[in-house]
Amino acid sequence: MELKYFLNFIRANYPAIADESNEDLTQIGVDFKKYLEEIFIGKMDKLEPIWDISLKTVVMNKVKAVPFLMNGYHPALILHFNQFVEKMKNESE
Repeated sequence: MELKYFLNFIRANYPAIADESNEDLTQIGVDFKKYLEEIFIGKMDKLEPIWDISLKTVVMNKVKAVPFLMNGYHPALILHFNQFVEKMKNESE
C-alpha cells in the first residue's frame, strides 16, 4: 500500500475524520498497513489488489465504473479498515 495515497483514501471514504491532521492520518495509515500485513501473512498475492490505492488505479476504477468498488477502492479495503478501527477502539478501552 502506497502510504502517500492513504490521505486520499480517508478523505474519500471517511469524511468525518477527513479534517484530522495529515500527520495523524499518515500514522493511522502506517498502523493500518502493518495490520494488513499481519492479516495477510503469506498471502501477498491476495492483498495486492485490495490495497492498491494509487491514484491511477482509483481513477481508472471510477472511469471504468467497475462494479462493487467504493469510490474506486476495493470493498475489502473498506471492510478491513473498519475492522482495524474497531480493534484499535477496543484496545484503547
